Amino acid sequence: MVPYDAYRIHEIERAKSLAEVQRADEQAARVAYAVSSLLRGVACSVRARAQAIPSGSARPAPPGLTSWPV
Repeated sequence: MVPYDAYRIHEIERAKSLAEVQRADEQAARVAYAVSSLLRGVACSVRARAQAIPSGSARPAPPGLTSWPV
């Protein structure tokens, strides 16, 4: 057992005050908001790239070519 495990177990099992519960909820909400914002940004950039690629082709043709050689 690591020296701080006993204290961690004590902290987990003890009854929390209303203020502690509210603070924990606020922190969880901030983390969820940050993760959501990050994923939303990634999704927007992926969506923008997907819309830039013409439908029917997996990737755009190099400059100077109108389509991929068959």
